[in-house]
Amino acid sequence: MPHRLFPYPRALSFVCLFAALTSLGPAHAQTLSIDVDDVRGVVPSLIYGAGMEDVNHEIYGGLYDQRLFGEGFEEPSSAEVRDFVCYDGLCTVAKGVLTMDGNVTSKAVYEPLTLGKGCIEVEVRPDDERAIAGFVFDVQEAGEGADNFRGYEVSIKNETGCVVLGKHDHDWQPVREEPALSATHEWNRLRVDFDGRTMTIYLNGKQLLTHSDRSETPLLTGRVGVRTYGGGASFRRLRINGNRVRFAASGMSVSRMWDAVGEGTFVHDSVAPLTGHYSQRLTGAAGTAVANRGLNRWGIGLSGRPMRGSVYLRGTCKRAFVALQSADGKVEYGRQEITGISREWQRFAFEMDVAGSDSTARFVVGLADKGSMWVDQALLCTDDYPFRSDLTEAFKQERLTFLRYGGTMVNAPDYMTRHMVGNRELRRPYTGHWYKYSTNGFAIPEFVEFARLIGAEPTFAINIEDNPDDVLALLKEIEPYGLQFIEIGNEENLTSTSRADYQHYVDRYLLLYDAIHARYPHLQFINAAWWRPDHPEMMEMVFRQLDGKCDYWDYHPWTETFAQAKAIEEELRTMQQMFMKWNPVTGMRCAILEENGNTHDMARALAHAEMLNIVRRMNGFVAMDSPANALQPYLQNDNGWDQGQIFFSPASVWCQPPYYVQQVAATHHQPLLVGTSLSNSLLDVTATRNTAGDTLVVHVVNANPEDCRIDLEVHNFGTMESIMSWSVSASALNDSNTPVQPRKIVPVAGRHATDGKALPVRGYGYTVFVLAAKPNGMTMEQ
Repeated sequence: MPHRLFPYPRALSFVCLFAALTSLGPAHAQTLSIDVDDVRGVVPSLIYGAGMEDVNHEIYGGLYDQRLFGEGFEEPSSAEVRDFVCYDGLCTVAKGVLTMDGNVTSKAVYEPLTLGKGCIEVEVRPDDERAIAGFVFDVQEAGEGADNFRGYEVSIKNETGCVVLGKHDHDWQPVREEPALSATHEWNRLRVDFDGRTMTIYLNGKQLLTHSDRSETPLLTGRVGVRTYGGGASFRRLRINGNRVRFAASGMSVSRMWDAVGEGTFVHDSVAPLTGHYSQRLTGAAGTAVANRGLNRWGIGLSGRPMRGSVYLRGTCKRAFVALQSADGKVEYGRQEITGISREWQRFAFEMDVAGSDSTARFVVGLADKGSMWVDQALLCTDDYPFRSDLTEAFKQERLTFLRYGGTMVNAPDYMTRHMVGNRELRRPYTGHWYKYSTNGFAIPEFVEFARLIGAEPTFAINIEDNPDDVLALLKEIEPYGLQFIEIGNEENLTSTSRADYQHYVDRYLLLYDAIHARYPHLQFINAAWWRPDHPEMMEMVFRQLDGKCDYWDYHPWTETFAQAKAIEEELRTMQQMFMKWNPVTGMRCAILEENGNTHDMARALAHAEMLNIVRRMNGFVAMDSPANALQPYLQNDNGWDQGQIFFSPASVWCQPPYYVQQVAATHHQPLLVGTSLSNSLLDVTATRNTAGDTLVVHVVNANPEDCRIDLEVHNFGTMESIMSWSVSASALNDSNTPVQPRKIVPVAGRHATDGKALPVRGYGYTVFVLAAKPNGMTMEQ
């Protein structure tokens, strides 16, 4: 059953003040003075955002309520090489040589053996200049993604001629590089003898180095395989414990995200697919089928709710079927027969009652009679399609005011708006940045619909090379949703300081701006030129050409820790000063559309809480703030990002500390910043109030481990009626929520005496105090 998400603050029980005080230990008293009449600035309402893109499959495999992964059969066959499972790129075999695709990372894992000790040997030839190619061994938990496995790696680094030793634990941990070769484009014989945590490496018969893993997490057993990173490579003459393992083509060819069922013939067919480049052909007796287990085979979550969907079929068979089964196929939860198949593609819709619950189920489509059949574009969803309902509910509870759809996925050359309109089932798949075989089932129209569904203001980024007419066609389709913002590009020139590259961005921006603004003059525009204050002349060049045609400059800080966030305040004030220097009456402001980091723990939560305090102090110069990333599938991190606010599995959802910080802050937003004075600098504090002056909210960030207390001195507030608090805290900065303890860190509510004395502030915590008083007639003008 899913972990229940309790709404905040309705379902939170209040913590007794006296119990809270007695648990705090020694007090570090501070006095906080607040003058409610001293209005220092305006706090924008759109600073409570989240950044969302299809990174780590948070959309395709997550929010998009398509429970199948690889529904269009675009992924290459995982069975091109007999006895190996191939991941990531395409693997092919000819005359005993295994060749791996040079466009992306590839790995091929030998399935028949699991070894704790042994000897493996192969001849390897890196084919691309930047290829790093060789062995992986003690392999466990392998999946799609460059670092999505556990295991050791010994490879030849073509660029330098070094032999590289490292460890993967769903990441990359370099151990050693040993200079070894002068001719790397030739065949070289690589050998590893391993026994538990100890390994000895040989190159062309010569011992090169010995290493023993003395960490607390050595890898002691697993499978072996070959891998290339950064470019293509070839392998031949593989031996395991002296026994020859032949690279041979398989007779069965099934698209990688599907599994063959039965004894028929399977062909990953490039002839006349419905969409994209491939469909799947099945030939055989009744029962011949293919099965899909969702994102990287993590299982399809069934809870007894009916499931529905569709599948496109053509063929010579008379009948087909779809079914929901246990992972091993021994239990069937639902089944429906399909008739009327012809030689032309047809869409067949189905609905199945589900008899039971299973978090690791599979979907099967196959032959109910002897014959042949082609399958393409399969869909399995719930009645909440196109958005997964439990994730949607989590978004609603976060109280986001702003949602951004963009990121590096936008920079993929094939990320074009012309592929995003019309029937989502028939949109063309594309070569994505984070995932090569990306779908457009969830694209910009679905994103805008979703943002409106959860009550957030949407913006999205478009590729700067997009065609203006295609962008206008997309904007026409989403007109009913009342779009207010659009961003042109993402992190443009992140790796370039070339004036010509920045000018190219400006030229493309202006081309798209002129076309869009003429049709939609109300839209506000965001520019994505990478901000470089150390190149002020280049920034001024961009600013002067876009001033008056750009409302916001997107800025992406790194905010993994409190200290990193704290340093951003000076950077933002520098940006503001530069803008004012270039044009004292400019209307251009800053939008933080990605706060970035590699974590989702309490440290990251405090960093975001600090960023919100900083933004409040900027008096509207920063109009939007959205941390990355909104979502993350559990244990599916295949590219290094590990910063999701909402985590999910096939059947459950839970939230991380940064989520709860955002939830508390958004729930208690007030529009006016007022002056504060703190007796010492242990805490970072801002105070905001409503226009009537009868509600005061104090935001306290404590990045220190010690609990403390504050005494409030509130001036010009009237008679205090109540003081409430909500606190998100942890005992350690690296604390986070897990499937076992999904609510370890959640907001804790408290009620306090109205004298405002000795208010508790938790160590490693973000606390919001909400003070209510009798109205005193204040207005916005004050």
